[in-house]
Amino acid sequence: MTDTGRLHPSDNAGPVGGGLAAFFLRRWHGEVPLGQLFWRDMIGVGSLINVATTVVALLILAAKLPIWWAFAVHLAPLPYNLFLYGSVLRTADMTAAPNANALKLSATLWIVLASLL
Repeated sequence: MTDTGRLHPSDNAGPVGGGLAAFFLRRWHGEVPLGQLFWRDMIGVGSLINVATTVVALLILAAKLPIWWAFAVHLAPLPYNLFLYGSVLRTADMTAAPNANALKLSATLWIVLASLL
């Protein structure tokens, strides 16, 4: 806490309630089970977002719109992908799960494929 009695972001008070901030904080701080983070969030939702943005990017190209629009749409999920990748690595390092290293390797392969395709 600061001298003024207000919480500072570095105080790590943790998310109270729900919301978008809580969604990201829970994953970044390892509060979501590793299997759920990897299989549901990264492989399921992350891959679905990547496929959807790739399809939209291809539609932009087919409509003969500026190529940079397609490029921007295709790369739009990259920050979220990197967040998921970092969250999986951090959570795997915090847990004693026997498959943590395998999930870290799989997450690395996923981020490479997600970035290239």
